Amino acid sequence: MTDFKAALAEFSARQAEREAQAKVEIEHLKHAVIPCLRQAGIAKVEVRFDGSGDSGAVEEIICLDDADGTLACPEAVLNPIPSDRPDETERADPVLLPAALESLAYLALERHHPGWENNDGACGELAINVAEASFVLVCQVRYTAYDENASEL
Repeated sequence: MTDFKAALAEFSARQAEREAQAKVEIEHLKHAVIPCLRQAGIAKVEVRFDGSGDSGAVEEIICLDDADGTLACPEAVLNPIPSDRPDETERADPVLLPAALESLAYLALERHHPGWENNDGACGELAINVAEASFVLVCQVRYTAYDENASEL
């Protein structure tokens, strides 16, 4: 029989480890994408997502110049995401800018809105202001509601 307290402690420890790693990855990606975006003349990025029915995805990545004209997202190569786990070396595969932006959105959603894809889901965007190096996650959580009325007859 499993000791409930031990299982809960192990789960909590793993959850804290995952959260710490996500924080490292988010910070790495934030610092890695800004120079690439600046070099490409991109002023703003909108990483749009949508989810419901227990699934969700990044739908599109829109890159804009200073005049709000659409630009192609460059396929620039970023440094691999570091890992603080002793059993993992740095990820050997290069990370392309579009994949890094998508990963950043997923990590931010996991950290700030876990379950965003469940039930009625959520939609929104990760908005990046390149000049200010600011990142804002806008998440609109959907839900089903109802009004109940009772009348005595």
